[in-house]
Amino acid sequence: MSAAAIDYREQLLKEISGLSQQDLEKIYQMVVLLKEQFILPDEARYHTAGWIQAEREATEAYARGGLPRFHTVHELAEHIEAGLDETVG
Repeated sequence: MSAAAIDYREQLLKEISGLSQQDLEKIYQMVVLLKEQFILPDEARYHTAGWIQAEREATEAYARGGLPRFHTVHELAEHIEAGLDETVG
């Protein structure tokens, strides 16, 4: 690694130091989601009956205007967190 390279592992550890267990859980869940959706190369999940049905339902909901819209990543994260809080409580 060159002197100018960013040590992302170190940066992540700095970012999460001092966070509560609840906040760490939220970050962990987001990391798993991002890893599964954008990093893992296996696309077999797109060809399952469940995935195809979910895509069909999402397309129909989009056409009806039934999906929430977000102007920022922060708004999206708040929406996701609110859903997590509902399933826990």
